[in-house]
Amino acid sequence: MLKSKGRTARAESAQRQGSGGRRPKAWSRAGALGAVSVGLIALGAAFSVPASAGPVAAASGAAAASFKIFNPPSPGGVIPFGSPETLTGVYAASPTDVWAVGQPAGDQFEHWNGTSWTGQGLPAGLVTEPGNSASVSFITGTSASNITAVGTGDINTGGTVVAESVAFHFNGTAWSEMTFPANVELGPVLAFSATNLWSVNNNGDAEHFNGTTWTTTSLPIVTTQLNLDLTSISGSSPSDIWAAGIASTGGKHDSPILEHFNGTSWSNVSVPVSAPTGGLTDVVDISPTDAYAVTNVGVILQWNGTAWTALNATTQTGAAVTGSAVAALSPTDVWVASADTLDNFNGTTWTSVPVPATTGLTPAGQTLEGPVAAAAVGPGTVWFVGNTLTPASDTSNSELPFALGTSNG
Repeated sequence: MLKSKGRTARAESAQRQGSGGRRPKAWSRAGALGAVSVGLIALGAAFSVPASAGPVAAASGAAAASFKIFNPPSPGGVIPFGSPETLTGVYAASPTDVWAVGQPAGDQFEHWNGTSWTGQGLPAGLVTEPGNSASVSFITGTSASNITAVGTGDINTGGTVVAESVAFHFNGTAWSEMTFPANVELGPVLAFSATNLWSVNNNGDAEHFNGTTWTTTSLPIVTTQLNLDLTSISGSSPSDIWAAGIASTGGKHDSPILEHFNGTSWSNVSVPVSAPTGGLTDVVDISPTDAYAVTNVGVILQWNGTAWTALNATTQTGAAVTGSAVAALSPTDVWVASADTLDNFNGTTWTSVPVPATTGLTPAGQTLEGPVAAAAVGPGTVWFVGNTLTPASDTSNSELPFALGTSNG
């Protein structure tokens, strides 16, 4: 059940015919242009911090889970005054090897070794040249030595800053900047191997890499809305892939987008759910007959191999399920997270537990925003990432990154 989730990699709000979709809440392009200035980030420097808030234990269908919440580190003293920081994507290779990526300020890469998070900047390349910068939005992998992350670079072309897709690869030792054709635009990304990688973008395209060349396919998206924001991609196999997103006009009346790949071609799949459905912020594909998607109005959808249905009092047992990100260890161990609850499905019943309090975080008084990305890997490891809002009394950062996770291996 491979997946990629994070905020859109495009640095500009635009229409479907143009250069991508709208930003989810808490993103500001104006803030990003100043906050990610390469001269202000300690590129390549590493910082670690073990600080976390207290754990919350929960019984799941697979094992007891004890969640902790962290503020992954930032390079102290080099973030511009008042800059927001957030994590937007996460990939777990093992319980002791987890990578998270973020924007628009702070460390673009964060690594969990089973004990603490360590921050790391961008590798040397085009994006670290004077006047250039980049944020990293999505991440995927197949092992500890084959991880791909993508985002947006702001490239200075001699007085004009041009936003373009950038990609990075981790070989188990170090990150390096990747090269690819200028006409390839990357968004949520999904890897099955080094020679089978998919990405979808806000122009309504699917990009496929076979290890040598990129191929662009137009997705058969059906919508009358002007703006498109593809937010997530997940697959149980190369012949069972879901891409999810949001269609909107003027930031209003969001509607869901779901595309499916059967190994040969992409098809548009309708979501026959009563309004308000909202747009789709996350999807996880467990098998051809089992997948979950979440909407930006908190509705949880499930795929049974034939149709998508909403989870409610008549379609599920247990807690009232709501959330903004979803992860699955198995069909009998599914997690959905919101800003204040964690819901677990054990194959029969949903159980809800509270999110750990932020009282142990520094600065005090942080408020959790809904997670924007999730990852899971056995045994028993689940991570959700996003950002907190800091109290008005803290003028150094308006937002700070958080990682909420458990390792039960």
